Amino acid sequence: MNTTTSGKGERAAALLLFSVSAVAILGVVIGVRRSPLDADAPQGVAPSLTASPAHATVEANGVGPAKTYTQMRISETGPTASWEPHWDQLTAEFDFRHCTTCHDPHTAKVQPSQLAKQASLAARAERRAFNGAPPVVPHAIELTNDAACFGCHSRGVQLGERIANPLSHEFLPNCLQCHAAPTPPPFAETVVAVANNFQGLAAPLGGARAYAGAPPVIPHSTWMREQCLSCHGGNNGWPGLEVSHRWRANCLQCHASTSPLDQVAPLPDAFAASTTEATR
Repeated sequence: MNTTTSGKGERAAALLLFSVSAVAILGVVIGVRRSPLDADAPQGVAPSLTASPAHATVEANGVGPAKTYTQMRISETGPTASWEPHWDQLTAEFDFRHCTTCHDPHTAKVQPSQLAKQASLAARAERRAFNGAPPVVPHAIELTNDAACFGCHSRGVQLGERIANPLSHEFLPNCLQCHAAPTPPPFAETVVAVANNFQGLAAPLGGARAYAGAPPVIPHSTWMREQCLSCHGGNNGWPGLEVSHRWRANCLQCHASTSPLDQVAPLPDAFAASTTEATR
């Protein structure tokens, strides 16, 4: 007798729980699919999702109107909700994404400046112990880490008159393992010279060409320089070193690497020979 009563009680509890769950789910579905705006809409016509003048007044005062779930699905939110892209808002850095880069004769042409190129080469040499060496960090790095480095140097960014070039290689942890930190402020004016006879090679001015009009070869090693647009890109590259066709994907398809410079141990005088060919 007790067993039968207990079984009926369990079934009743299960039925009650199922009923409550069904009612709750049904209420959510109805609430999502219908809204107070539906009552004002003509039969067979979807309710307008545009704000009424009263809502516009509330938004002008800094408080947005409450939206239904249906409106939230198709509404833009966030600080760029009212931003509408236009062609004239797209900078030259991203113009390669559009067909007009190649097929529009009015597209601005990239004409590198030789003066800017010389200034960029001088700035690059100042940050390196020798050509090909990793550059030192040209700014303070207190309270920063690899994530902070990657935040600016992943795709490159402009900060005032400074340019943070994109990484020329894949992301590697511990940036300071290769890129030396700047001298701490208390010792910034201290000059400590160590006597040595090492003389590094100068940076190349250009690559050699097989004939006039041929694409130049790469006048440096491609190791740790797989991302050519790090230097030769647009606004985030080095001024004077930018190319006019950065939308092309495979640089090595036309620009051959210099075999002597891409050896594990570069051949003697290979760099000097390559530089001599480029200046002819």
